[in-house]
Amino acid sequence: MGIVNVTPDSFSGDGVGTDLDTAVSLATTMESAGADIVDVCGESTRPHSTPVIADEELARTLPLIEALSRRLTIPISIDTRKAVVAAAAVEAGAAIVNDVWGLRADAGMARVVAEHPETAVVVMHNQHGAQYANLMADITERLRESIAIAAEAGIAADRVIVDPGFGFGKTPAQNLEVMRRLRELRSLGRPVLVGPSRKSTIGMLTDGAQPGDRLEGSLALAALAVAGGAHIVRVHDVAQTLRAVRVADAVVRGTPDSLLAAPPPGPTG
Repeated sequence: MGIVNVTPDSFSGDGVGTDLDTAVSLATTMESAGADIVDVCGESTRPHSTPVIADEELARTLPLIEALSRRLTIPISIDTRKAVVAAAAVEAGAAIVNDVWGLRADAGMARVVAEHPETAVVVMHNQHGAQYANLMADITERLRESIAIAAEAGIAADRVIVDPGFGFGKTPAQNLEVMRRLRELRSLGRPVLVGPSRKSTIGMLTDGAQPGDRLEGSLALAALAVAGGAHIVRVHDVAQTLRAVRVADAVVRGTPDSLLAAPPPGPTG
């Protein structure tokens, strides 16, 4: 899942603001590089960011989604916590709603997804503060509750994806524990999405590297996410991440038949 931030204050420094042509170019480049999904975000979710009203978020995201729906062959996701934004985005061509509050922030969000039977939803774990009785048990239970909200609204189970919320309501140590214990989310029976790309935990582990210099750490976490059973990784650097996760996936899930049939490498390979 490639990230397209149409925001002026993205934590990762990659926001394209209101420049539609730049955003379209970024998304099409991501598709060419091998992205399976493009995630459009019109409101920064970084700590201490300024909340955006729905009208402003719509003004940022709808023109891009409409343009991409005419150009891309891969699904478009809308990253929002607002039902009114999700509804308009789906009508404009989005096929996935990525809700960082797991259907909890806006009571109308589950209904919006339910009313569009072809739309999938990502429910992310999030909370205020980083206090847990048992980290993974608490995360799993909260995600289970989000799945229940979806079911009660009439959203089919096979349309729900779970995200443990790396970087949201967690300390750096807790983020790393989530990565180590990612396989525990298999008990939910849903595909798992993980989004560690360029997060501050990486900077803390790499001598204070700024977001644009966190590629190596992002690739390491993406590969570990795949090794831990993740089905989707949400990333800024699509081409590089794709190469890393292909190698990780071959180790974890088996070498592709095309490689097994290849002749032995020469002296330099």
